[in-house]
Amino acid sequence: MKLAAHPELLDRLAAQYALGVLRGGARRRMEHLAREEPAVHAAILRWQDRLAGVSELQATAEPVDKVWCGIEARLGWKPPVERPATVQAASPVASPAASPAAGWWQRLWSTPVFWRGAAAAMAVVTVLSIGIGMHGAQQREAAPAAVIAVLNDDQARPAMLVSWDASARSLIVRRLDHIKLSEQQVLQLWALPTDGKPRSLGVIGRAPQARLAMAAAPAAVPALAVSIEPTGGSPSADGPSGPVVFKGPVLHNPL
Repeated sequence: MKLAAHPELLDRLAAQYALGVLRGGARRRMEHLAREEPAVHAAILRWQDRLAGVSELQATAEPVDKVWCGIEARLGWKPPVERPATVQAASPVASPAASPAAGWWQRLWSTPVFWRGAAAAMAVVTVLSIGIGMHGAQQREAAPAAVIAVLNDDQARPAMLVSWDASARSLIVRRLDHIKLSEQQVLQLWALPTDGKPRSLGVIGRAPQARLAMAAAPAAVPALAVSIEPTGGSPSADGPSGPVVFKGPVLHNPL
């Protein structure tokens, strides 16, 4: 298959290659195609140029001594510091599993994998917002959509970008994943409040890009998630009925 004949797929794979989330055999095939097809090589270069200044966007920070001590202890370079029994008894740490009544979306806040990709997402979101837009947005003069969330898969890899188009009052979602859906399956986007039930933001479907009309951008919502649902969306009034495949914190709430 000639990737140049499929510009949407080429742009998505080039973005994944430049971000470093395309790995293994898929990355080797992309490198082979880049040597064989000039259009593939040019697409990769365009994304690498966009991401070239990402490291300059991140301010330098010096880890505190406590962090270094923890790293050294995990590597076996020094014995871990034992805390007195009285201190441990006075400072119990509650486990997420200790609150069975809490919803799965509320327990996400305390799981490390949920936040593993957030720092990297914040570093690339400014650069990605320059080059991301729907085909319809490219056909009219409008302000660029602002990326508000980068949703990750269960391995903390970027899988979906969510942007807010203020001029069209709509959310734009762009998939970076490779999930195969059947004809009876669609993706559905959810807002995850800190309390209450997940709120549906719309059915994405199976397309690599989609636009969800909304009266206003999701406000005061700390995170978004995507689930696999039957055609037409989740039949449950309590939230997703299928597996949740992508999730991530809201990085920016547009005014």
